[in-house]
Amino acid sequence: MNALNNITDLNALRTIDSSAMFNVVKKPIHFNQNRGTYEEEIEIPNRYALVREDNCKPLSVVSDKYKVRQYEHLVEKVNESIFNYFDGNMANIKITVHDWVSPNGGKFKRDVYFWDKGIPVKDHYKEKTVPHLRIYASYDSQWAEQIIFGSVYVLCMNGMVRPEWQFKVYNRHNTNKETEYTSDMFASGLDAQEQLGNDLFKLLQRKVNDAEVQYLFKNTLARVTHNLLSHGTSDIAMRDLGDLWNRYSSSYGHTMFAVYQTATHWSSHPITRGQIQLVIRRREQKVINMLNSNYWKGMI
Repeated sequence: MNALNNITDLNALRTIDSSAMFNVVKKPIHFNQNRGTYEEEIEIPNRYALVREDNCKPLSVVSDKYKVRQYEHLVEKVNESIFNYFDGNMANIKITVHDWVSPNGGKFKRDVYFWDKGIPVKDHYKEKTVPHLRIYASYDSQWAEQIIFGSVYVLCMNGMVRPEWQFKVYNRHNTNKETEYTSDMFASGLDAQEQLGNDLFKLLQRKVNDAEVQYLFKNTLARVTHNLLSHGTSDIAMRDLGDLWNRYSSSYGHTMFAVYQTATHWSSHPITRGQIQLVIRRREQKVINMLNSNYWKGMI
């Protein structure tokens, strides 16, 4: 997949998908209690329905501590930080913006790609890493507000996971703290993107063998914790990682770069019946743990 054909202008950054443009309110929850000859309506204490004002459909049940934060307000805050970083001079900036809203409106995700800031990985510009900003929010209580800076590898669109890109912003709806995102946070993400390009070149030079790679995956990505004293290995994860390793080692040789691509493909493109974004986030954390492990550090 190559998203370079989908470059759009700056107006896409200012515009939020129409399916996310609705207001949400908290309403008390009641139930009917049979009293023999009549029914009494009783309000459930400290429980509220989160209801869309446009169609009156409920999205979740929350407590009185839940703070309603509209999707568009989060997008506006992030946009303000981006505009401040570029000092308002974004006329020629090439970006792609993609908004996703779940069918009932309970979840919202925005992806922003900054093509001008891409860094070539090999000796031509067909393969490059491109800065990628993700925004998550929800009304169904399953996602906190999250703003995550990252990068993607253009040809396969693998998410290029790095430890320093973990949770610059993570804010639950039951806190009084307002969600903040600053131009300095955005700048730090771009700095990490610059360093990523240098690190990937180094990974291309480091040779490894199949046994080393299998041992790494077995003790990191495929490791399953049963309890505090017992660990195991997921055969499904090892099978999938093995297939991906064969693919990437054929393209890039038996290098640490191929190992990294295998891990990020596994985290970015899960085959699952569950909620794909939650699976992606869990797998990304596993990749972070792998990059911080002694197994990885010993191999590089």
